[in-house]
Amino acid sequence: MYKKLALMGLLATVSLSYAEDDKTKALEEQIKILQQQMEILKGQLEELKKQQVTAKESSEVEALKEEIRKIKLESVMPELEGKSYYGMGPAASKAMFNQKGISIGGYGEIHFTYNPDTRPRNTVDAKRLILYFGYAFNEKLKFNSEIEWEHAFVEGKEESGETAVEFAYIDYNYNEKFGLRGGLVLIPVGIVNEYHEPPTFPTVDRPFLERKLIPTTWREIGFGAYGKINNFEYRAYITNGLKTNEETGEKLEEGEVLQGFKQKGFKAASDQIAFTGRLDYNFPYSLKVGVSGFIGGIQDEEGKKLGTLNLLSSHVWWQHEGWDVRVVGVYSTVSGSDKVSQKISTNPACTELGDTTECTAFPKKFYGYYTQVAYDVFRLLKISDQQLYIFGMYEDYDTHASVSEGFVKPSGHKVQIYNFGLSYKPHPLIALKADYVRFAPKDEKKQNIYRLAIGWMF
Repeated sequence: MYKKLALMGLLATVSLSYAEDDKTKALEEQIKILQQQMEILKGQLEELKKQQVTAKESSEVEALKEEIRKIKLESVMPELEGKSYYGMGPAASKAMFNQKGISIGGYGEIHFTYNPDTRPRNTVDAKRLILYFGYAFNEKLKFNSEIEWEHAFVEGKEESGETAVEFAYIDYNYNEKFGLRGGLVLIPVGIVNEYHEPPTFPTVDRPFLERKLIPTTWREIGFGAYGKINNFEYRAYITNGLKTNEETGEKLEEGEVLQGFKQKGFKAASDQIAFTGRLDYNFPYSLKVGVSGFIGGIQDEEGKKLGTLNLLSSHVWWQHEGWDVRVVGVYSTVSGSDKVSQKISTNPACTELGDTTECTAFPKKFYGYYTQVAYDVFRLLKISDQQLYIFGMYEDYDTHASVSEGFVKPSGHKVQIYNFGLSYKPHPLIALKADYVRFAPKDEKKQNIYRLAIGWMF
């Protein structure tokens, strides 16, 4: 009996032992499978991490490449900073702020004019297209130039357009107080002669005074110095003088006193030299007050001196918190105006011994002024990314305030002009303009002029 029970217990123990062994083996197999799966998952996780790192690195590399591309592009084509370099317009100043390499800028304007007193009444004109080319040899030594195309094309006929170099000079800026400049330079008289890019003034065209009395754009070959000392800013040049040409008398009869005397860098006669300069004082709140002038001899095509021009201009310019207020005055005297008159006369009957009343009279004295008030009304509406200037301008000048004895003043020498309009800037570098111009007393060819324009700079 006891032997049977012992045998049965032994068999049960052996059976349990075999069962435990099978369970252990199964568990070991499961653990092994789980370990294999974990290894696979671990490998997949490492691969995923690598892919994520690679993607991040790739994204960072692409971003770095884009930054390098932008830096290279800006070094070749610097952006317009919108600042003035010693009185020059923002686009013209681009090359001067460039630290190295090439800079390209420009401006242009297209005009529409309705004049009921002329035929045709309506005209549309691609007035001018300008390209600036500059090069910075280093931070101090630079070249700057302006090339102009007027009226869309040049054909070699009287009524066609014009291609001209407005300025081209080498500039060395030793420091803020002193710099040197030489080449074809802008005469620093008035405001618009240097600062003449269309979006920088509200009127459709440049002020009449700064075209009739100051022959904008006025440039001559010369050299000189410029700089800024505390609040004073100066420019001073020695240039060639003025000279008569075959168009001088015709331009004078059109009311443009000095336009026909400019030499523009074209084989400029320099037997007579000139001195020109400018001094500005910069007050707080962007108020600038200054004087400028030009003193130079006038000679004929053969080099004979005819007289001397003494021109003085004063200006007040305030640009602050949406305001653009300008006042420019001109006063000029001419010695030897009688000799100049006889030389430039378009009437063959005018000779040294003839009746001077038949001569085209060059003024012994001329003067005038204009005042402009403009305000950006969008500031009242808290619109900061666009501007809408409403402006008014009054001009009063006399092209022949005085003439030499025996000469007769031309009709229409006293001029008053009222100009009102709008200048909308969807972008600081683009201006859409509209204005109305009224002459008083009435001119033979114009009294009321309506004008539209689009202008840009870059």
